[in-house]
Parts: sequence; structure tokens; C-alpha cells
Amino acid sequence: MLHTEIDFSIHTIFQDSFAHIYYAPAHSIIHADWNGYLKPEDTRRACKALIDFVTANQVSLHLSAHTGLKILSLPVQEFLTTSALPEMERGGLKKMAVLLSEDVFAQATVENVHARACCHRLKIRSFTSPVAATDWLKEEQDHLLAGQRLFFR
Repeated sequence: MLHTEIDFSIHTIFQDSFAHIYYAPAHSIIHADWNGYLKPEDTRRACKALIDFVTANQVSLHLSAHTGLKILSLPVQEFLTTSALPEMERGGLKKMAVLLSEDVFAQATVENVHARACCHRLKIRSFTSPVAATDWLKEEQDHLLAGQRLFFR
């Protein structure tokens, strides 16, 4: 009988007052919880840690929680659209679920970043429910697992 243990722990990759980035091995999802007004240099530091982890560990799913986020400044929006998101895609990220802030102005700046992102294969979708966001991310995993089950029959 094959016995496998599921790792329900989380591994912190980056933590500061404005961001907590961590990996949940049980779901193969990298999480980022963003807070307050992001400064460009802080955003670069946090995104570098996220990109490095995604690339080194071939992580393809990302849940980005913007529930505590305030509006994104133009320099932060520019960095995300032209640098960070394309680098995440090149590093192997395939799907990014975004939990939106209740602040409509923060939502507008985040949606603007997604509309302008220079990505071709990275799928980005916004949510208000963490369960719906996680379910959407896991659809790809479930699809791949179903294909493996068919292959091994």
C-alpha cells in the first residue's frame, strides 16, 4: 500500500509590513498578501522574491490577495505591467487569481494593471471570494490529474 503525507504547512518566502509571500505545498500555490500603499522599491523587493521562488520551484499557480491594498501608484502600476508580471510568466506562472480590495479605487488600479499587462499565456482573473479563487486555480491541477489517471489505466 502506498502511503503519502500531505504537507499542510506554509513556507514564508518574504515578509514585511506591506507584503507576506508564502508557499503552500499542499496546493502548489504561491500566495501574496499585499497591504497599504505600495512603494515602488518595496514592490520590486517583494516581487523579486516571488519571481525567484516561482522560477526556481516551477510554481504555476498564484493567489494574490489585495484585500488590504490601497491604490497603486503609477510607478508601481508601470513596474507590474512591464516587468513583474512578464517575468512571472517567463518563470513559469500560468494562472493568477486576485482577491480584490473592497476599495473601488484600489480595484480600478489593480484591474488597470491586469488590462495592460504584457503577458501572453498568463491567465489573470479577479475574485471577491477566496474559495472561488482557489477553486479556479486548482481547476488546472484537477484537469492534469484526471489526464494522468486516464493515462495510467
